[in-house]
Amino acid sequence: MRRALILLPLLFLVGCKASLFEGLEEDQANQIIAVLSQHGIEGAKERNADKTWNVSVGGDDVVTATEITREYALPHGNHANLGELFARQGLISNPDEDRVRYVYGLTQELSETLEKIDGVLVARVHIVQPERDPLMRQVTPPSASVMLRYRSDYNLEYMRDKIRGLVAGSVEGLTPDHVYLTFIPVTPVAAPANAKSDVDMRFITAAGESHHNATLALIAATVMALLLIISAWVWDSGIRSFAPTFFRRRQLKNAQKARSDETPAASDQGDAS
Repeated sequence: MRRALILLPLLFLVGCKASLFEGLEEDQANQIIAVLSQHGIEGAKERNADKTWNVSVGGDDVVTATEITREYALPHGNHANLGELFARQGLISNPDEDRVRYVYGLTQELSETLEKIDGVLVARVHIVQPERDPLMRQVTPPSASVMLRYRSDYNLEYMRDKIRGLVAGSVEGLTPDHVYLTFIPVTPVAAPANAKSDVDMRFITAAGESHHNATLALIAATVMALLLIISAWVWDSGIRSFAPTFFRRRQLKNAQKARSDETPAASDQGDAS
């Protein structure tokens, strides 16, 4: 019984938390916790032995937290940079491989730069850079395609020209008119906690009902666990049935009362003799 009482709170604590992501870097874990906090969900991070991080949330918030992180494209993957791509030990380089590696590294660095803009969730950059042939008089100019997945509560339309200039200025021979932009707005699953719209109220009401149902289920599980513990203790004490035990104790009390009644009567007879 003592062991069961000790393990029971631990089982409840384990059931209250559910793992959301594992093996993350600390910056990725912090971003996830920050976004969840803006939507009223409390997240917790835990460090592993290999210096990676796990993010967990309450069992009632797993579904909502998963939807929020999916819409916000979290966790963000790490982008490669030119320094890492060209950090190799070989002394002999292949011009074609170096060219492909350079273009790929450039797209990665541009994507990372664009994701630093407020409201941008995911950025993808594709650069088309034709090969230059010195024998050809007419050279095809390079071009670039940019896809931005951004939050709908941020207005990025006024930044189209700035984004074109940023991408064009990073690629040799590229002009802003050859940079093609595609904006994809994303509506968050739940608005921030300080919003007062009807959508927010419906979301909060649904979350409250889910939390209430989970609380009732936890209370029911606690009562059942206590009943099992009491039953085990009663069985271990040798009590197999309450009815025979009750009647046995009642008969014992009646016998003791009868003996107490007989004792005064016997004493009175002795006095009379």
